[in-house]
Amino acid sequence: MEPLIIYLLKANVVISILFLFYLLVLKNDKSFWQNRFYLLFSLLLSLFLPLLPAMSFSNLDGIQRQITTANPLNSLYTTFGDLQMVNTHVNTHVNTAHAAIEQGFILPSLMQTLVGIYLLVSLVLLIRLAIKLLKLSILIKKTGKQFTGGIYYCASDGTAPFSFFKYLVINKQLFNDRELQQIITHEKVHIQQWHSIDILFAELAHTILWVNPLMVYLKRCIKLNHEYIADSEVINSGVDKKDYQLSILHSSFKLQAYQLTNLYGSSKIKTRIKMMNLKKSPKANVYKYAFVLLLVAASYFLINPLDASALQKNATEKSAKFDAGLLKAFEGLYKTPDKSTFIKFTEVNNVLVVKQLWDGNEFSLKQKSKLEFTMADGARFKFTKDKDGNVTQVLAFDHDIWLRANDNDLKEAALTTQQLKALEGIYQLYPNKVAYIQVIAKQNKLIAKQLWDGKEIAMSAQSDVSFLVNVPYLRIVKFTKNGEGMATKFTASNKKDWNKVDGYHPTDQIKLPAQDLKKFEGYYEFRDRKGQFIQITATGNGLVLKQLWDNRQVDFTATSALEFSAKENPEFTLQFTADNAGRITQVLAFGQDVWVRNDNYHAPHAPVEIKLTAQDLKKFEGKYEFRNQKGQFLQISAADGGLVLKQLWDDQQIDFAATSPLDFFSKQHPNFTLQFTSDAAGRITRVLAFGQDVWDKVN
Repeated sequence: MEPLIIYLLKANVVISILFLFYLLVLKNDKSFWQNRFYLLFSLLLSLFLPLLPAMSFSNLDGIQRQITTANPLNSLYTTFGDLQMVNTHVNTHVNTAHAAIEQGFILPSLMQTLVGIYLLVSLVLLIRLAIKLLKLSILIKKTGKQFTGGIYYCASDGTAPFSFFKYLVINKQLFNDRELQQIITHEKVHIQQWHSIDILFAELAHTILWVNPLMVYLKRCIKLNHEYIADSEVINSGVDKKDYQLSILHSSFKLQAYQLTNLYGSSKIKTRIKMMNLKKSPKANVYKYAFVLLLVAASYFLINPLDASALQKNATEKSAKFDAGLLKAFEGLYKTPDKSTFIKFTEVNNVLVVKQLWDGNEFSLKQKSKLEFTMADGARFKFTKDKDGNVTQVLAFDHDIWLRANDNDLKEAALTTQQLKALEGIYQLYPNKVAYIQVIAKQNKLIAKQLWDGKEIAMSAQSDVSFLVNVPYLRIVKFTKNGEGMATKFTASNKKDWNKVDGYHPTDQIKLPAQDLKKFEGYYEFRDRKGQFIQITATGNGLVLKQLWDNRQVDFTATSALEFSAKENPEFTLQFTADNAGRITQVLAFGQDVWVRNDNYHAPHAPVEIKLTAQDLKKFEGKYEFRNQKGQFLQISAADGGLVLKQLWDDQQIDFAATSPLDFFSKQHPNFTLQFTSDAAGRITRVLAFGQDVWDKVN
């Protein structure tokens, strides 16, 4: 996702720079041909310049460094490049109780959601463009046509005169012979110079760069410049200027206009007439276009700054400098000990880049010593070498071990049809009554089909019984066979067994009447943490669980009178317990987390807020590391009379207000508290979140 975001950011920067130059310097110049080329060149350059790799010139090194240091976008590129952490654990939260409820879910990150929305809008604009073209082609097809001199003259009663490629659409009955000749001469210029290609290209570019408000104005400028060119050609052919201007004005009041076309009586009539009356630009004005080369060079350096690791920002941040040859030693594939996940290190422009092969995300690393690298948020990567100097493994985040691998580790084992057929069947995660997977052999591949939602997942063969599956609850699947060579079960990487069964029995998903579902409604408090609540309500033929600390909701369906399974993830189960009178007393989530029925829940009242000075708030600022999981960081900063906590693994931000000089509460979730500890000198050393999670302040 990050490469796409950076590309779009750079493309919008380039088109903005080049088009603003046009508006400020070239817009009122009568060098129409040069302006047409410049506008098209600007669009092409904005789309392709961001694809060029960053280059470093030894003789321009000082200039490059100055540009990079002054570049306001440099930190933004670095932030996007290092936004996510290379970690196979998903959805880690400040509150471990949150993780107990949310485990099993893979939610898209904010960045993935924004990119999805961006691409969806682009798709809508592309479909809209296709519809416009279709309507235009239908209109032209319905007209009577006459082919003369390489142009199709199309008779139409309902539209103003316009041209589109080799088609000139006009109602000859509305104009006298003199006006008709002027219109045909004008539209011939559009047709012969292929102005329709410019318009379509601009529309296609707009579907990619739609977020830039300048794109709408740029499209108008391209069309207006076409009219300038055509007007100039008509006047140069000997037509009286004032008579021609009156003809344009007369035509602008008639009938319906179509987009995507070169319209004779287009808008901006006043501007066109003003341009016709201007004197021809002197040849000396050509010097303006000489600045374009400098503008292109400046745009290139702006979107391709030197990598941050090449800059020493201050004396306390001294990164060791190593040449690309030394970085090559770290390049290659690395795998987790169970071979379920892979990352790849490569050297790019004297920077080590790590790529997560499960999602394609890439992150640049800064070298701190010969064997140690860090990400932008301080997360560490420590490499290990053997006695011969070969890199054998890397320790990420101080606890994740990645072993050196080779390309053969990624290759699938070639299995025969008979070997694949021996593994086919339906497997159940016993005693879960919803979790069924059907293993199917398709085209020399094995497919795992989730029968609760029909989703199919490819299984990558490592041997005749071992497969990699890219879903969190499986990862590595190992089949067990009987004496006849037929599979009887498989075991996932989480040590859970899926037993082969005779068939899929969806009737096991029972429907409870509304009266029976009502008894589960109420509030439940986490036994291991007082004050942590969920709310369960009945809806339709199931239950909805609402996490009261973040208002996230999960839908459940019944699998028995007291058991339920999440619709999206059948491993997320609820097992209720009732007393002798049939009243629900507690619920077991995920088979391990006990939530006790407590209907005395009251929405927490916000504590009394006090105001601290900006100087007092400054001392809390800094980065804090989770004591129970090294490499997990959050950032605290002062803002608007309070504090802002930013979770560096997902960029979620939470606002806090003070209740005492060292205590704070979340305005959104009052149960989320922060209790700071200071040393004898008054310096903050750590913070206690939720009354139990210790985060130590780090430099």
